[in-house]
Amino acid sequence: MKLNPDYRLFDGNMFVQMRALLADAAPPAGRDLLDMSIGEPQIAGGDLLMRSMLTHNEGWQFYPKATGHPRFTMAVESYIARRWPTAAGLVDLEKQMLPVPGTREPLGLMGGLVKGTKDNAAALVANPYYHAWRAGALASGAEILYLNAHAGSGFVPDLGAQPEDVLARTSIVYLCSPTNPQGGVMSIAQIKAAIKLARQHDFLLVMDECYCDIWRDAPPAGALEAAATLHAEEGGDAAQDPLRNLVVLNSLSKRSSAAGLRAGFVIGDASVMALYLKVIANTGSLVPTPLLLAAADLYDDDSHVAAIRAHYDHSFALAVRHLSVTPPPGGFFLWLPVADDRQFVWRLMQEQAVRAMPGSFMAEVSDGINPGAGYVRLALVHDHERTEESLARVAALYDADSRGAA
Repeated sequence: MKLNPDYRLFDGNMFVQMRALLADAAPPAGRDLLDMSIGEPQIAGGDLLMRSMLTHNEGWQFYPKATGHPRFTMAVESYIARRWPTAAGLVDLEKQMLPVPGTREPLGLMGGLVKGTKDNAAALVANPYYHAWRAGALASGAEILYLNAHAGSGFVPDLGAQPEDVLARTSIVYLCSPTNPQGGVMSIAQIKAAIKLARQHDFLLVMDECYCDIWRDAPPAGALEAAATLHAEEGGDAAQDPLRNLVVLNSLSKRSSAAGLRAGFVIGDASVMALYLKVIANTGSLVPTPLLLAAADLYDDDSHVAAIRAHYDHSFALAVRHLSVTPPPGGFFLWLPVADDRQFVWRLMQEQAVRAMPGSFMAEVSDGINPGAGYVRLALVHDHERTEESLARVAALYDADSRGAA
């Protein structure tokens, strides 16, 4: 039977490409395979989640509600007040915040909310990209354009550099801070500028902040505090939605090493959230109430997050020791410059039994270049013993001949 040809876009999934690249690589016999290719936390976030699951392990017979639970709303409100104090009380969370089953599904659904809103529409996606951003761009029905991120700009794409005619026909933009995979961080000025462009050209700015609590030296600025600053600068007009043209997504997957919990929240423009609520109430995945209550406990606690950050800090210290690199300001990926990312990844498997992701598989050619080419993504998500062994093997191959220019 005939199926939607647009979904052929997914045939180029980075993991499909990686498996094809490594199909004929034969790692040394008797050597354990070390996998640094997947951004999935392999360390537990402490015992809080387990205790919460036991505490809230009832009510499974009830359908979850699309609007969530008052306990979760209170926890998110408290979290925002601690994490971005200037955004405390910025909007009514009961009207402009909803729980989400992780960020992947809502990122994809956002595109459908703006479909058909502009003629000859464009959807702009940070490049390299997370596959859910591209899926959301596809759902918008718009022409997908990629915003290259380079080392020279701190691996943050320059939205303001886009031509006026492109911005005028843009219906949705996907940005991320800290960036995935490079770990770059947008300044509050850059986020404010992006929000202003969204309002000037009337497009939806989707900010993916799933790594916002995984940082090295200082907590990154966030879109909520940028919106709060703009609102104050505009005089705090009560008639104006402080989050107009903006949605922000947050998840416990990285913050709490709880990717399997599938819980987080989306907060944003009141009109967008109202329509999103209608969509998920009819066809979306909802977070079961017991899991939502456990998620509330995690959002209420910062100590386990500090321990997780300390773990990643040490992992990057190991990377500095073995590879003489500079750790990124955010995230848990090492974006390693190499001469040829595909060749390096193939040799890494063939010679060292380490699986990694070529950067070129995470990006599209835009303006004549692939901004992921010449980089390898290494996920520092394991315990320190395994991470150190992995990095030692990478270092064995990462000699002067294989080094690239960042």
